[in-house]
Amino acid sequence: MAYTVPEFPLTCNIWAGPNPPAGSPRLSSVCNLGIGRRMMPSFPEGSVFDSPHMLAQLLLPPGTDIRDASCSPTTSGDVVEVPAGTGRYYYVLGVDDLGKGFSNEHRFALLAKACSAYYAPFAGVDWPAPIP
Repeated sequence: MAYTVPEFPLTCNIWAGPNPPAGSPRLSSVCNLGIGRRMMPSFPEGSVFDSPHMLAQLLLPPGTDIRDASCSPTTSGDVVEVPAGTGRYYYVLGVDDLGKGFSNEHRFALLAKACSAYYAPFAGVDWPAPIP
């Protein structure tokens, strides 16, 4: 069975992080939000996070301008709202390309939920309840 390009049924908004979004997003893109093969990775103990986090995976078209902080110690990763307009914010922890050089190439971003319970910059910014 050949590998296929993922479907992108959602739209996401992307802002430069680390603070809660203000103004218009830097970019809106089609995307696919998931957990992967239903595995629930968590961030390592003793990390910058105070609490356990469920990590999500965001798939995007190749070349989408989404940024993590891995290559710049003076900046942070982007903040993403998925689906666009829902108030569900995530921090971008890592970005890379999958299927590079093949017809099914696409971009991958590892996300962590962003809200006041976990991150001081998001004080007073919480996901909607119930979650849409």
